[in-house]
Amino acid sequence: MNHFNIEIKAYCSNKEEIRKILKEKNADSKGIDKQIDTYFKVKKGRLKLREGNIENCLIYYEREDISGPKKSDVSLFPIQKNSSLKQILLNSFDILVKVKKTREIYFIDNIKFHLDEVENLGDFIELEAIDKNGEIGAKTLLKQCREYLNLFKIKEQDLIENSYSDMILNTQIQIRQGNIDEVVLLSKQIPEFEKPYEKTEYEKRLENTKHLILIAYYFEKPVGFKVGYQIEDYFYTWMGGVLPEFRNRNIAKKLAQKQEEWIKENGFAKIKLKTRNKHKSMLHFALSSGFKIVGFEPNENKEESRIILEKKVDYI
Repeated sequence: MNHFNIEIKAYCSNKEEIRKILKEKNADSKGIDKQIDTYFKVKKGRLKLREGNIENCLIYYEREDISGPKKSDVSLFPIQKNSSLKQILLNSFDILVKVKKTREIYFIDNIKFHLDEVENLGDFIELEAIDKNGEIGAKTLLKQCREYLNLFKIKEQDLIENSYSDMILNTQIQIRQGNIDEVVLLSKQIPEFEKPYEKTEYEKRLENTKHLILIAYYFEKPVGFKVGYQIEDYFYTWMGGVLPEFRNRNIAKKLAQKQEEWIKENGFAKIKLKTRNKHKSMLHFALSSGFKIVGFEPNENKEESRIILEKKVDYI
């Protein structure tokens, strides 16, 4: 079964009030489900097996990572409890993370409501405005979500951009200073780097200059890096990347935030970076992080042309 959703997830401190509102609106209560969601490592989107007392299904979805209402394309395959499919998945994929939660499930027309207590994370509310056959449309779904946001008095600061799986992964990700050997090893596992630099290039660039090597560790396994160094009066954020199976988990964002903290501590006024025209995701990430395009280095192959970006350091 495929369908289109607009979803909202938020921290929740007023479950009793929300239950009262749902009751007043004659919401259809489906009960309380003890669920375990097992997320598997896949190249694109998210794949999870949900095991519960009420809901048992295999779910694949692609969703925006933004706070507030999110568009989500969902493929859902219902299964029998204790299905042999689980063993097939375990034999075929590595586990990314497990999410354990107690979920209260309600429906009002095409809107599904979840009141969740997630192990090690806390209490949340989740809204899913569902369009099963394409007749409702994104505009109406979005309007429905915003109406319930106001009705439940959900504050803007309580909205969450990540999934529970991301939030749990983020508690398991640590950013620390690392070394060149770790960077070289990681860079050779990142497919966008067609000819990754050898150790000698890093040593040449970083020798006798103020520099920073950051490594993202997942349970002590290096999964991402970011390297930069001083040029004249600015900090040049040179190289960085995240292993494919750990992308869309905000690791690049966390590395950038940690790097900027260090840059501020060391008194730099601006940050520069370069990216190739073909690296669209890097360009989008830089622009969304406050960088502005300040230069261009053309190449006969337009995809190899370099875009130069700059960002002033905000000390406020």
